[in-house]
Amino acid sequence: VVSTQSTGSSGINAEYGSPNMLDHFPPASFRHRPLGMVTYSMGSGGGLRVQSQLKNMVTDMGMFTVPASVKVDFVHKKFDENDNCTDQKLLEYVDRMMTETVWYAEAIKLQKEAKGLPSIS
Repeated sequence: VVSTQSTGSSGINAEYGSPNMLDHFPPASFRHRPLGMVTYSMGSGGGLRVQSQLKNMVTDMGMFTVPASVKVDFVHKKFDENDNCTDQKLLEYVDRMMTETVWYAEAIKLQKEAKGLPSIS
C-alpha cells in the first residue's frame, strides 16, 4: 500500500480536512508506511510551511516521509483549462516522489516478510 497526502496551504496551518480524515482510521494502520507528500500554494511557498507540520503529524502516527517531496508553487499556473499539468518539471518531481514511495513500500514489505514488524511497547 502506498500512502500519499495532498494538501493546500492555508496560511501556515494544515487544512482541516487532511488531519480530520486521518482520525477515521485506527492508528496502527499507519505504522511503518512510507508517505509521498505533495503540497501546494497559490504563491511562492509551495506549501512548504504546512509540509513541515504534516511531516511532524505523520511521524507521530508511525509513518515516514520519503526524501523526495513535491512542493507546487503558483499551482493555478501549472494546469490548463482541462486540468492537465503544463509544467514538465512538476511531472518529473511527481514521478520521482512516486518512484521513491513505491521503492520504500516494497522494501518495507520485504523486511516485514523476513523479520516481521518491530514490537511497540
